[in-house]
Amino acid sequence: MNKERKSSLKLSKISLLICIAAFFFSGVSILITYGMNQNAQKMYEHPYAVSNSARAMRSRLWDMKRFSGILMTHAFQSKDDKDSFFQSRYDMQNEEIENIRRLYLGPVKDVDDLQEAMDKLIEVQTKAVGYAYNHAEDEVREYMDANVYPYYDSVSGCLKTIIDFADAKIYSLNVQVKKAGIVSTCISLIIAFSTIGLTILSSRQERRNIEAMAAREHDLRDALYLAQQSSNAKKDFLSRMSHEIRTPMNVIVGMTTIAGTNLDDKDRVKDCLSKIVLSSKHLLALINDVLDMSKIEEGKLSVNHEEFELQQLFESIVPAIYSQAAAKGSVFECNFKNMVSETVIGDSLRMNQILLNLLSNAIKFTPAGGIIRLVVSQAPVKNGHTKLTFLVEDSGIGMSEEFLEHLFTPFEQEDGTVSRKYGGTGLGMAITKNLVGLLGGEIRVKSKQGEGTAFTVELPLEVPEEADKPEIGGWDNLKVLVVDDDEVACTHASMLLKRMGIDADWVQQGSIAVRMVVKAHEDACDYDVCLVDWKMPEMDGIEVTRRIRRELGPDTLVIIISAYDWSEIEKEAKAAGADAFIAKPLFESSLCHVLSAVFGQDRDAGEEIKALAESLKGKRLLLAEDNKLNREIAVELLKATGAEIICAENGKETVDRFNASAAGYYDLILMDIQMPVMDGYEAARAIRRSSHEDAGRIPILAMTANAFHEDEAEALAAGMNGHIAKPIDVDVLYRTMSEFLR
Repeated sequence: MNKERKSSLKLSKISLLICIAAFFFSGVSILITYGMNQNAQKMYEHPYAVSNSARAMRSRLWDMKRFSGILMTHAFQSKDDKDSFFQSRYDMQNEEIENIRRLYLGPVKDVDDLQEAMDKLIEVQTKAVGYAYNHAEDEVREYMDANVYPYYDSVSGCLKTIIDFADAKIYSLNVQVKKAGIVSTCISLIIAFSTIGLTILSSRQERRNIEAMAAREHDLRDALYLAQQSSNAKKDFLSRMSHEIRTPMNVIVGMTTIAGTNLDDKDRVKDCLSKIVLSSKHLLALINDVLDMSKIEEGKLSVNHEEFELQQLFESIVPAIYSQAAAKGSVFECNFKNMVSETVIGDSLRMNQILLNLLSNAIKFTPAGGIIRLVVSQAPVKNGHTKLTFLVEDSGIGMSEEFLEHLFTPFEQEDGTVSRKYGGTGLGMAITKNLVGLLGGEIRVKSKQGEGTAFTVELPLEVPEEADKPEIGGWDNLKVLVVDDDEVACTHASMLLKRMGIDADWVQQGSIAVRMVVKAHEDACDYDVCLVDWKMPEMDGIEVTRRIRRELGPDTLVIIISAYDWSEIEKEAKAAGADAFIAKPLFESSLCHVLSAVFGQDRDAGEEIKALAESLKGKRLLLAEDNKLNREIAVELLKATGAEIICAENGKETVDRFNASAAGYYDLILMDIQMPVMDGYEAARAIRRSSHEDAGRIPILAMTANAFHEDEAEALAAGMNGHIAKPIDVDVLYRTMSEFLR
């Protein structure tokens, strides 16, 4: 009994010692962990922030130095413009210096030297602006080399000192954290072994408690891993976005400068402007991706429910995709099957976005010589509903099975090489998936690396009870020949023509078509119209037209079919004898329109726009726009109509001008939304509430970059009559204004 008691007492003492040791080591571990946290906090709050600020200053300094030469040696830039350019950057640099001064852990003298160098640079740069205004380019360059650029180097040297110190501090803190981590790990091992020994001597319940604490530690590690993965993905996204945004911005800035230096060379200016437009559209697409993803994540993306024509949807997409594919050396094929109703009800904007995302990706990831195919089919109408199916196939690089599982995850791309080679935000597929779901549809994908990808999208649509159908009367006696090397395109066109009551034949070769036209003429049963595809092997559409004219003269009408922008062939085609053009894909309504036009039953679209502009002549318009450049653009577009334009720079000024005017003085108000003093919504409400005689009846149109459907709804709720999105489409602008003024 005494032996057992001694053994028990000894065991108790050992347990007590183990407990004391465990508490001691635990305390030490807590202190080390606290120190690690403090060091980490110091690292992120001080050296990292200082290093980032200094690097940002250095990057901006290089930009200033690079552009200073350009600005200084170009006389077309006014002195005020140059001062403004530099002052905005001086302000940003000085803000960064104050940030560095607040967080820098090194000698105060380093920051004082930086401030002194920056002040000196500002002083000599300001003198240089004045010097440049009155001297030749060669003199300005010599002056800059001798008197200004050395101070850029001085500021850069001060920044290097600060960056080196901050980086050294980061390294030092990292070393401390690592050492503390090793010590903490050793202590943890000691605690673990002690705990194991104590557990062996303790009850099973204690063992279970310790194990439970370990299933929790695992969960925390998993949570930490997931958080790190998410953080890394977003950091990678921000890095890509920085590159993606800077690339088109560099083109825009560079081409603007080049255009400004070649104002007398119209061709060079035109080339620069076209590249600026392309880069602007690319930049706008990037911004739209980010904004759409933000709207989706916040649950604020709404669905529009309105009647629209499928013809208009595809006519806005297909020619652009044909051109992009051709520019890359790829082939784009577009086929339509069983199109039972051209007029449908749904969200055309979102459908457009889905199609463009899929087709643009197909072109991006398909090398030259590859094939991109769009197949569109429509299910029969049942109970006022139909289903539109898009199949987008390509013979591109494809995707691995592993990546397909993450294809629709935001910020994901297959690997870094894809991002570097092809660019993009990594948001396109996530946005597409969400948009398809938002419209109540489904999206499926099949892909294999090295072989290509196929996306299938099914979207439900409503069909209006009495969908507008094209006028088909008066063409019963027409005889039409369709010429296209694509059999599907031929059968589709023939089906549409026969549905319109028109007798139609088709062939796939231009030479055969010419023989058929001649034979029909010899048999006294001439074709009235030939629909001839432009792009065909052996003999293209222009040559077919030329030979028909040579054989028969002007009696048979020839309409060129093209999926491309026909402006590049218009002159040659008309010289060959073409009477009109029609865009692929063919729709019943588009065929009706072109046949009406060639038989004198329709007027040219240019004449329609001209007539719309004429309807605005003599009207007095009140334009509310705070941005000077946007105001200038709007005024130039509106002046072409012969209307009188009065401008206001904010909502309050707009309301005051309206209230001070006589009854009937203004015919219409164009209202920007985001303006200082009073925004467009409040200005519209104030006008509608006023006692002015025209308060309730004057048309107010929102003209704004707030282009989402919910923005349009908010404009209407504020008392406006319509909504025109920026960038402004002049046709839409004239048509909308004419409608309300009528």
